[in-house]
Amino acid sequence: MENAIYIGLSRQSALRRELALVANNIANTSTAAFKREIALYSPYETDTKMEEKLDFVIDHGTIVIHQPGTLQPTQNTFDIAIEGPGFFVVDNGRQPLYTRNGNFKLDPDNQLITGNGDLVMDEGDNPIFIPQDGRKIEISPDGTISAGPEVLGRLKVVEFEDLARMQKRGGSLFDTTEDPKPAERSELMQGHLETSNVSAISELTRLIDIQRSYEGVKNMLDQEAERLRSSVRKLGSPQAV
Repeated sequence: MENAIYIGLSRQSALRRELALVANNIANTSTAAFKREIALYSPYETDTKMEEKLDFVIDHGTIVIHQPGTLQPTQNTFDIAIEGPGFFVVDNGRQPLYTRNGNFKLDPDNQLITGNGDLVMDEGDNPIFIPQDGRKIEISPDGTISAGPEVLGRLKVVEFEDLARMQKRGGSLFDTTEDPKPAERSELMQGHLETSNVSAISELTRLIDIQRSYEGVKNMLDQEAERLRSSVRKLGSPQAV
């Protein structure tokens, strides 16, 4: 098999991976604080003995675009948006994780949790208990949670220097090897949520581009396969007398 076919297959493999990323971005257009992902590739020049220049595709993985979404009012008590670079700290029962999705609620024990059921942590890395006794719950810009004059706790919000080290752990959750720092440039807004930073129109346009590229590579592979079959037929035919 010649290099041209290997190159085409490497490109198709990269396009399939990118298609999965775009589809996931589109599926999470309405997920609060979701961050879009893009694929990172580079070419590797290859001599194929053909007139057209073809390159292997090297897959370097994905990049998360941490551009913040817009802040939309919801008027829900436990919807909290972060204005600034901070992240909430949550615990999934195995490890602390980080998210900007402040679409919180209460579990049966009146503990503050995420939509996935992960516990939201306070400054002491403990769950936050919210009594349901009719008092109005207020959350200040610094994360302090109050019920009337009583302070119930303070949401833990942290910041990171190197967002490139953050790895997605599903939905809007992230993990990182970097030690978190106390949030100094972030404020909270109760009754608001950060929207996804995915543009459905842009992702659908990219989806069409991927389909066209895939079809172009398929046509190239079909032509190369036919060339090889023709060469085999000619080599296998008896020489004319």
